[in-house]
Amino acid sequence: MNARDAAALREIVRLCDVGAGLVARGHAWYVGDPDNVPGLAAESLIIKLGENVARLSADTTERHGTVPWSLIKRMRDRLAHHYEGTDYGAVWDTLVVDLPTIRGYVAGLAQDV
Repeated sequence: MNARDAAALREIVRLCDVGAGLVARGHAWYVGDPDNVPGLAAESLIIKLGENVARLSADTTERHGTVPWSLIKRMRDRLAHHYEGTDYGAVWDTLVVDLPTIRGYVAGLAQDV
């Protein structure tokens, strides 16, 4: 695996951990801010995660085809380009359900480098 892929995988794990920190603050915190700062932070985190997935080489994504790389990139595209229709409930669900799953996939890959 090349150094760029290794760095991107480590960053994906780090972002998943940051997402877990947001979840640990609780749903009431997430929905309670009148300016939606927690939702905007979560949205940015997911976009950054997708950007790191997009940086991975075809070799890495093909060798690890069980990871839903295309779904991660599509979520990033949706948030980055259709911001007027962002469903922050779905963003929360991504933090709670999807990020731990993604971390599970990617943490082992990141350790193998």
